[in-house]
Amino acid sequence: MEILREILLTLHLLGMAIIVGGYFTVIRSPKVMPGMLHGSYLQLVTGLLLVGLAEMGDGDVNHMKIGIKLVVAILVTVFAFIGNKKQKAFAAAAPAEGGATATKNPSATMAHLVVIFAVINVIVAVFIH
Repeated sequence: MEILREILLTLHLLGMAIIVGGYFTVIRSPKVMPGMLHGSYLQLVTGLLLVGLAEMGDGDVNHMKIGIKLVVAILVTVFAFIGNKKQKAFAAAAPAEGGATATKNPSATMAHLVVIFAVINVIVAVFIH
């Protein structure tokens, strides 16, 4: 069981790294990258599996912390999903417009929200015992 927990924890941390790393790769013109959405899915699924393993074990589980982290993880996933959808629509409409006008990417706000809430989730994980 310990090996499974370590594998899930590694995947969980990789999901967070994908979200934050994806954001920093496009920080000059922020947008939701598909990897950010996939990272949020990975974090949500592995987080739920980690809680399941913790519940099966002998240790005590902080349900308040888990509840807060679950709500924040769902928000991250929803923001990433909405941003990815907006990004796809924006990319599909861009060739039709033709001109080289500078417009703000519609998924920029969602990209900011995704990374902010992902960092909040890390802060909750570290500081709430």
